[in-house]
Amino acid sequence: MRSLRRKENPLRAFAQVNDIWLILCCLAASVYSVILVYSDAMTSGGSTRSAIVQAAASLVGLGVAFLMSRFEYDDLCRLWPVWFGGSALLVLLTFTPLGLNVAGTDDTAWLGIPPGVSDPWLTIQPSELLKVAYIITFAKHLTTVQEHLNRPTTLLLLALHAGFCCGLIFLQGDDGTALVFVFITLAMLIVAGLSPWLMLGGAGAVAVAVPIIWMNLPQDKLGRFLALIHVEEYLKTEGWQQAEGLAAMAGGGMGGVGYMNGNNAGLFARNNDFVFTIAGEEFGFIGALLLLLLLAAILLLILRNALTAQDELGRLLCVGVLAMLGFQTIINLGMVLRVLPVIGITLPFISAGGSSAATVWLSIGLVLSVFRTGRLRKPERLFD
Repeated sequence: MRSLRRKENPLRAFAQVNDIWLILCCLAASVYSVILVYSDAMTSGGSTRSAIVQAAASLVGLGVAFLMSRFEYDDLCRLWPVWFGGSALLVLLTFTPLGLNVAGTDDTAWLGIPPGVSDPWLTIQPSELLKVAYIITFAKHLTTVQEHLNRPTTLLLLALHAGFCCGLIFLQGDDGTALVFVFITLAMLIVAGLSPWLMLGGAGAVAVAVPIIWMNLPQDKLGRFLALIHVEEYLKTEGWQQAEGLAAMAGGGMGGVGYMNGNNAGLFARNNDFVFTIAGEEFGFIGALLLLLLLAAILLLILRNALTAQDELGRLLCVGVLAMLGFQTIINLGMVLRVLPVIGITLPFISAGGSSAATVWLSIGLVLSVFRTGRLRKPERLFD
């Protein structure tokens, strides 16, 4: 006898337990990234290797993110010693002779594969992996101490936790990534229930520290700030990169000069920190706006997952990822548009770099795990 039971559509079943819109938006951003990185390689007369690495890293990251979503985020967080220990060890190795300084940067923050050679065929940036590990461990730490979060001893231990990670990256010389860690910490502490009085006291401490930091900034870093105010004076030095990027985007007009027709291939870090200028020049205002809308959609979808998370751990994981991607997006766009100084922060999903692309997908895997776990968890478990 023919069964009267209707077969469930597998695509529909997949969409019911997975954040399909987040996956599609992230996929679109990765595709857009490969298009831009490939264009830069062609117009600058370079190798297509960067585009191949970008595509491969995004595909590997997608696979790992999908695998992570199969596990409950509680189980992923129980492995925090593995996450933290492995990533911290890799960062510590950059302080040994195995550490590399990639051309065009002023910090030793990379490891080569194979290790120990001056010209490896692949480089990785362990600080990117440490960001995801930090979100996991700090979320786990906060949920453990949430009942007495505002006690001095609790805050001291949290400060040591955060300070260790931030300090490692700062010692590498990567000030931009260290700031990302600071912002992740602040966002997660606020959501966990940090006292408003403590936040006010922290703001006062920052206000006192800013003039002291300003007076002790090295001349090259001080010039990056002054270039925002005295544009003409620093046009040929610290302000050159931003001026060239703005000129390229202005030349793109509304519809752009056309794919692979950009004429500003000499711009430093064009496929990395200044990748947004490629979209603005070659695809114009429309292409740049599309990129902004795509990133905004990703951030809003992560925010939605944070607001609908089933428990505090899931909420903090999503907030950590949101803070990381949101801060990097704001700072990167601020650098390109000459609103903020150039401090070397990549644009999530879009900037060239295998470590960055794979790590961003890794963080999305945490958010997908929160979404899927919430959909599959039985009602009675919600009250445990």
